[in-house]
Amino acid sequence: MDTKSKEIRDYIEEIRMPALKKKMLKLFDDYEEKLRANPAAIKFHHAYEGGLYDHTKEVIEIALDIFELYKGRFIREVKKDDIILTAFSHDLEKTNKYRRNTNQATLLQGQDFAYNFNKIDMNDTAEIVSILAEYDIEITPERLNAWTFAHGGWSVDKGKLLPLATILHAADMISIAIERRRE
Repeated sequence: MDTKSKEIRDYIEEIRMPALKKKMLKLFDDYEEKLRANPAAIKFHHAYEGGLYDHTKEVIEIALDIFELYKGRFIREVKKDDIILTAFSHDLEKTNKYRRNTNQATLLQGQDFAYNFNKIDMNDTAEIVSILAEYDIEITPERLNAWTFAHGGWSVDKGKLLPLATILHAADMISIAIERRRE
């Protein structure tokens, strides 16, 4: 199947671990509407309704392409299931981070979304872990490292990127760069 015709659900269906696949499909079913309704950001990239879905799908596709290119050569310990899981969930906290903009001045500037200041504020990684814990998805050190360092310049500047984090970080940055060129 051509990756351009695949949807996020199709990638989750490729997960080999049956228990993880079942949990991920439930998570996707519960969050699909929010992914399709929210932007990935309010100013920088994919800043439109459904941008979060598009960005998430792109990050999965790019991360899998990087994985396929380098598996067995440079990255031996990374599993495809972890690529799909971390790429899918790397921005899940954004399903509650933004709201429709009601400020007339910024609406005139084309900013359709604004920060949702009514939500409980915690850092992005903690929020992702909180969401995944509700679905009993195991939080391994490698997965935690990937979520922590996924956002490049917006990530914490301490610590070491493990191979899974490096793939996720690169995929996220490529997706952002591609979207910026489209604008």
